[in-house]
Amino acid sequence: MLSRLLKRKKSGFTLIELLVVIAIIAILIGLLLPAVQKVRDAAARTTCVSQMKNVALSIHNFDSTFGKFPHLSTRYIAGQTINVDAMNASLHTQILPYIEQEPLYKQIVTVAAANGGNSWANPVAPNITNTASVKIFTCPSDTTVSSGQIPSVAIAGVTATWGATSYVPNSEVFGNNPMTVGVTANGKYASTMSLNSGLTDGTSQTATFFEEFASCPTIAQGANPWIVPAYPTGGPGAIGGTAYAVGYPLPMANGTVTNTAGTAFTTLAAQTYNGSAGHVGASSNIANRYIHPFPALTPAQCHKTAIGSGVINPLHSGASPVAMGDGSVRSVSSSISALNWAYLICPNDAAVINE
Repeated sequence: MLSRLLKRKKSGFTLIELLVVIAIIAILIGLLLPAVQKVRDAAARTTCVSQMKNVALSIHNFDSTFGKFPHLSTRYIAGQTINVDAMNASLHTQILPYIEQEPLYKQIVTVAAANGGNSWANPVAPNITNTASVKIFTCPSDTTVSSGQIPSVAIAGVTATWGATSYVPNSEVFGNNPMTVGVTANGKYASTMSLNSGLTDGTSQTATFFEEFASCPTIAQGANPWIVPAYPTGGPGAIGGTAYAVGYPLPMANGTVTNTAGTAFTTLAAQTYNGSAGHVGASSNIANRYIHPFPALTPAQCHKTAIGSGVINPLHSGASPVAMGDGSVRSVSSSISALNWAYLICPNDAAVINE
């Protein structure tokens, strides 16, 4: 009987042995967690790059259909037939049929037809298209997005949980031509460019879309709703002043990257912004427009500031994917110079990007 008791005692673990095993497991978890996080970050970056590529290619499909690029914004003229170019709509709305979202686009057209040409804001209550989330428009690394939406915010008197986007269009390409629409002087940011004209630098030398946090909860106008267009004359969704709508850099009336003297980026000087050096500042109408994106700001600081949409924020550390006019996506290093960052944005500066 004594021998059986001794055998039973030897079959268990001692407290010290259990503690050693727990310690080993804890060490292994500690070693594995950074690796797992890196894998998750890499997977999120891959998804973002894939989505940006599809959004960039949608511009090609749009151009093939209409022979021109979509506009940063459109405006409705009374009496027109509601279509992609004749309703109050954003660029993201215009490309919906080319990213396999044609049912949503048709739904928006129906809303516009019943709402005096307005495709996004019902004056009585939010319509269903305000809240629509489009998966391809949001990067998994964007921590300010929840289920493809941003927190409820009031825009033009419409309070809604808006469908969000993490990808903002290059306003020098898609909004270089402010226009007056109709007798009421409603404005829109149009584009004079297409794959066959305007992009004198070439599609492989011009950026079309950038990454940006979709929501800045600490900023009054910190929202990137994909459905809201941008207007050059102020008002709801205006870029310049109250900046809700998506677009980078801040569109200006002349649509150029030169200062008033016509000198392109020869006098750029580094300045400190939000406590971080390396951003771009210059005189005249390019001031605060081509702010260098690195080092990245936090989601709380984000991009919507007192100077408008002047700041672009990478969602990934070290480098940021940028969609190009040829449909490719390139990784822009945090060491890119301010000058080359500006050349990347401008479609007709006749400069070759060296970095």
